[in-house]
Amino acid sequence: MRTFVALCVMLSAAAASAASPSAESISLGSENIFLSVPAIAPLKLAAPAAQAPKAEPAFPFEVLDPKISQAPGAQTLGSVVGQVKLAALLDHHRDMLAGKTLGSKPYDISVAGDASFKNYFLTFQQPGNLLIAPLGELKRLTGDGIDVQIEPGVTYNFHVSINIFNPVRGSTMEIHAAQGTSGPDHDISTGEVLDRVKAKSFVFSARGNEYWTLFGTDVDPNTNQLANTRTLLFIHEAGTKTKAYPVAESALPVGQAVNVTLGDTQVTMTRGADGNLVISN
Repeated sequence: MRTFVALCVMLSAAAASAASPSAESISLGSENIFLSVPAIAPLKLAAPAAQAPKAEPAFPFEVLDPKISQAPGAQTLGSVVGQVKLAALLDHHRDMLAGKTLGSKPYDISVAGDASFKNYFLTFQQPGNLLIAPLGELKRLTGDGIDVQIEPGVTYNFHVSINIFNPVRGSTMEIHAAQGTSGPDHDISTGEVLDRVKAKSFVFSARGNEYWTLFGTDVDPNTNQLANTRTLLFIHEAGTKTKAYPVAESALPVGQAVNVTLGDTQVTMTRGADGNLVISN
């Protein structure tokens, strides 16, 4: 799975990340300024302390594995804060960007991921047909963009243009014809994308925090085809501190209450034999 929030929060958070200079770039800028000043006398400067390279995040927004544990038998469940039929929610987000013409044909555009949440894919849906394209390096979205061939002779570039004053909701996702493709371009604000993610989600609130719930089929990164596993994704929008929490369907055994910690909020989830997911405080 890994849902279209991927594209949405990915784009908005990537924009936020790119809008702020890194510590490394600031340091480099300061060094360049210093070296541009003519030296009055030779100086021997101590070499800066070596710093461990900063690990590159797997995703340009924070995806955290929630703490999951079986609820003790004696645990009293709190009030129900949400209940949803999983079959109705499954892949409900496939038409997140509905009816976008690419080349000469309309497609519903969305995003999926593999079960590890390390590989991401764009999906292009038409009646009876689903195309899946691997995205590769996501950081290219804020650089030159990512070219995706939809079909022979139809290639589109997916790019994020950053609004430094409001990177999360004020940036723009650009889907533009590339490599000689004849077809319309599409510009969509990241705020509109976030709103569409929420509209396709099951929304509930627990302990004062709002969560958007998506449920999707994972993609096998070896074949770029749908896998036989599914994942729930719980999103908490909080500007540049937006976080997402993936929970594998298999982590919620039918009929067993499971405690799931989403950030600083713990809820209890029970997947019933009737296919309903019940969420309690």
